Amino acid sequence: MSLKSGHVDEIVEKCIDIFKKLPKNGKPIEKEWTVLSCVLQYDRITTTFEVVSLGTGSKCIGATKMSSAGDILNDSHAEVIARRGFLVYLYDNMMKALEKKESIFLFENNKFKLKDNVEFVFYSSQMPCGDAAIMRKEIDEECLGQVITSSKRQANTDISYSELDVKKHKLDNYDIYRTGAKCLPHSEQDTKSAGANYHLLGKVRTKPGRGDRTLSVSCSDKIARWIHVGVQGALLDMLLLKSICFSSLIFGGGVPYSEESIMRACLKRSLENSFVTSNNVPLFYQASVVFPHIKNDTNIRPAPGSIVWIKLDQMLTEVAVQGKKLGLTKKKQISPDNSLCISKYNLFKKFQQVLMKIEALEKNMEFMPVKTLTYSEAKQKSKRYLEQWEIVKDTFFKTWTIKPNIWNFVIK
Repeated sequence: MSLKSGHVDEIVEKCIDIFKKLPKNGKPIEKEWTVLSCVLQYDRITTTFEVVSLGTGSKCIGATKMSSAGDILNDSHAEVIARRGFLVYLYDNMMKALEKKESIFLFENNKFKLKDNVEFVFYSSQMPCGDAAIMRKEIDEECLGQVITSSKRQANTDISYSELDVKKHKLDNYDIYRTGAKCLPHSEQDTKSAGANYHLLGKVRTKPGRGDRTLSVSCSDKIARWIHVGVQGALLDMLLLKSICFSSLIFGGGVPYSEESIMRACLKRSLENSFVTSNNVPLFYQASVVFPHIKNDTNIRPAPGSIVWIKLDQMLTEVAVQGKKLGLTKKKQISPDNSLCISKYNLFKKFQQVLMKIEALEKNMEFMPVKTLTYSEAKQKSKRYLEQWEIVKDTFFKTWTIKPNIWNFVIK
């Protein structure tokens, strides 16, 4: 689906309108900024868009603060919050399909199939941190406040990689916007030279954090992963007939934007590691509509909280601070059930609820007994997803962050 400039701005306005209607908890106050990201559902029959998940935030926790119980969110960047909220929306629609209610899914042969008239669009108020954020400063003057549509071909046509060719290590004769995301400790590091040679291009990076270093890769890396292997992740992939990908990615106005940088980060990290498959190549756009809480000369401090909003029968809104749900007493924080709806624990719980809803589905995936299955064990059973991820990791990214295998919790 190719979007017209009017549709691009209309989509962004829908996202900002949802944000404005949310309670003030978690929103930026005076002199604070945040990032807004949303997933929108497009219906090809009615040609309408609706926001199905929303996230805000720009924070991560350090490696030492990760919880083996799966009850603390490691990464609270808006893009990640919106995507995890989208997973809740997908689980909710799976349950509806099993209960013969209106759903975006059909349940056939023990798998969930997305209806043909449904596709999804991703919006973020700024370029993702990491590789995509490294761009020429001159581009800023060209790309503020106008709709920039993708010159790339549709996904089902051949991609001319000559259009995407970039030098791997250096940008000469101009300055660049920089990212706070750092190269992985075991890989080649940024030169931090003056001007355009400060960063290396095409590198997997971890998000910045004060003091304790994070293990969360940059949003550029995560979005590229979603494009290559699907946004659904390992658990949901076992329930789906095929992976789910975004057809378009839209970035907000009033901020630096470069189609060359976003395509490099998502589709072609270097001359050697090109896009693995052309089946799921999205279109990229920049809107002219500006999110009012972007980082600028006035909004100088990042808001400490994150918001997740999900379109369910009863709209769900939660606020997170340091990966935990805001407003819980210390006693309630002890139980993982009281963690954020998008925590590892609660997403795994939803996965199990779908599995146990239909016996044939449970047996089909050899999850017996499902209640004794740990989170890590369940993910390791996602053979199709893991095989594709290994290919992508080896041929496209070349490396990835290594996290400790600590998530051996079960749902109580």
